Amino acid sequence: MKKSKSVEDYLETILIIRERDGYVRSIDVANELGVSKPSVSVAMKKLREEKMISIDAAGNIKLLKAGRTIAENVYAKHLLLTNVLIAIGVDEDTAAEEACLIEHAISDRTYELIDKFYKKNKKKNK
Repeated sequence: MKKSKSVEDYLETILIIRERDGYVRSIDVANELGVSKPSVSVAMKKLREEKMISIDAAGNIKLLKAGRTIAENVYAKHLLLTNVLIAIGVDEDTAAEEACLIEHAISDRTYELIDKFYKKNKKKNK
């Protein structure tokens, strides 16, 4: 499965829901992303086939190593970009929404440079 925006969004959403609620089911993902249950079912099947998630008999979704790595990477980008946007004056809701768009477009190298710049400037401003 190609690491597309959609794949990253699904994996990141599974991570966020699990951390928040302690469990994740397909309906939770559908509700969180505002997509249909059939769309989530198709995506979960593909993620399972790519060994990014597992789903137990009760329907609980668990991130496997490959899926967790992608989810954590995307979520780290999201948090950093949200903080950077807020730091430059963007309101919180807009920052979170736009960070979600940017997180998929930047390379890991760009993320590392933004992180380094943000941390350096955060220390200066203390």
